[in-house]
This record gives sequence, structure tokens and C-alpha cells, in this order.
Amino acid sequence: MTHAVAIVPAFNRADTVGATVTALATVPDVLDVIVVDDGSRDRTAAVAAAAGARVVELARNRGKGAAITAGIAASGAPDAYLLIDADLGDSAALAGDLLKPVSLGSADMTIAVLGSTERGGGFGFVKGFAARVLRSETGMFLAEPLSGQRAVRGPLLRSLHLAPGFGLEIGLTLDAANRGASISEVEVGFTHRLTGRDLSGFAHRARIGRHVYLAALSRVGSPKLNYYLIASVLSRIVSAGRPVRLRDRRQRLGRTARQSWQRARQVRPPRSIRDLRPLRSLRRLRSLPEGQGRRPTSES
Repeated sequence: MTHAVAIVPAFNRADTVGATVTALATVPDVLDVIVVDDGSRDRTAAVAAAAGARVVELARNRGKGAAITAGIAASGAPDAYLLIDADLGDSAALAGDLLKPVSLGSADMTIAVLGSTERGGGFGFVKGFAARVLRSETGMFLAEPLSGQRAVRGPLLRSLHLAPGFGLEIGLTLDAANRGASISEVEVGFTHRLTGRDLSGFAHRARIGRHVYLAALSRVGSPKLNYYLIASVLSRIVSAGRPVRLRDRRQRLGRTARQSWQRARQVRPPRSIRDLRPLRSLRRLRSLPEGQGRRPTSES
């Protein structure tokens, strides 16, 4: 049996942290759930404790990387860790799918890929930049390089110096790959609250982008990282200006053809030669009521 500890960094998540803790308690092999209250101003700590979690409270907001580091320090020496965001709610019960490859020894770290319905509201630039850095530095093609839902082998995670803030994920992947760790992605049906395309949403993504850049900078170096950044910008510009793909055009034409055929079937065909006269046909042709399939009787 694998002894796993779930670490949940939480900042002002009183609305979802209780359900997340309750769901994690049902995951096999998870013997302890630690919620790190990262300087919240609401009842996050009280709600997490009431749900059965062991709570570590930070005096001020120090960011995700520092919260995970505090959770590791309070965890002892488990065989594996689950890093889970506090907003997963009931879907956190699916974390066993993420933990299984690590428990079986087939991977040192797994990264959750959320379902197709769970995509962020941004334009994907920061994720594309992170994917380019990891592909160039490690040879890995990751669909979700910044996913915060991960399972990591205990000795590996405790041996790493975690990047601060939202640079945690890219720093963790780079450091683990440099140690020769086996890393794989696992599709898991997690659901969480998406960040919108409003001013606060874009400000949040800008902070993530800054943290990702700084974490990668300390590990890759300035010349190469700036090259990756410029390449990502140019790639985004080219993809934005690229014409619609032929497949998309065919799909659009197909929809138009089907709609035209459905409208044509609703038009009453001419009943006699007289109806072919242009003026009479314009007067006499009318649409059938929707859903009526048989030909109406002639009007005379």
C-alpha cells in the first residue's frame, strides 16, 4: 500500500475547499490531507478543518510555491504526494487516476490533463510559451505544461527546490526532468472554476506569465529563454493571421448546404404548368408549416 499525502494550497477558497477535502478523503492510499491556508481573508482554514483536513496557516499570502513547500515540510516522509488545487470540489475524488501510475512505479510524476470541456478562457500564449520551453529543454511534448494537478513520488519532490508563485509547475517539470524522472500526462475529469476574459482574468494571467518566465529564467538562462519567448510571440502572430483551414471551410459549406436543403423541402412545389409562369409562381408559392411533411391539397 502506498502512503500518499494530498497537499491543497488555498487562498480565499472557503466556497470550495470543504468539498475538495471531503472528496480527497475518499481516494485510496491518501492517508492525510493538508490544506495550506495561504494568508486567506475568509474562512478557508475553518472550513478545511471542519471537513477533516490538517491545516497549515501562513501569516500572509506567499504564493503557491511557498504554500506547497510549507505543506511538504508538515507532511513527514510519505511515499507520494498529490498536489491538488482547492477549487476542484467534488471532482477531486478522481485524483486516484492521477496517483495510480506513481503508486505502481510506472511514473515518477504524473500531470493531469483536463477534459475537452475544461479549457481556460485565455488565448493560450503563456501555456504555449511554457510548452515550447519544456519541448526544447527536455524533449517532452506536454498538452498541459502548467497543470497544477499532479502526483509526485515522495523522495523526488522532497529533493527539489520549488519555484515561487505560479512558477511552481514549470520549475517542477524542468527540475524533475533534469533528475532523469519519468513524467507522463493522465487525462482526468477534474472540473474547476475557469478564469474569464475580463480585466481581472487577464491581470491574473499576466502574473502567471511573469512567474513562469522568472522560474524558467533561473533554470534555462537569459539567451535561450528570450529566444523561446520571441519564437512563441511570432508563432502566435502567424497562427492568428493564418487563413481558415480547408477542413473548417468544408464543414461550414456542409452546414450551409444542409440548411438550404431543409429550407427547400419546406417550399411547396408547382402543381401545374400555370404555376411555372414567373408572376403566378411568385404569388402562389408559399412555405409549408414547420414539421408538415406531406404535399398540401391544391387551392382552386
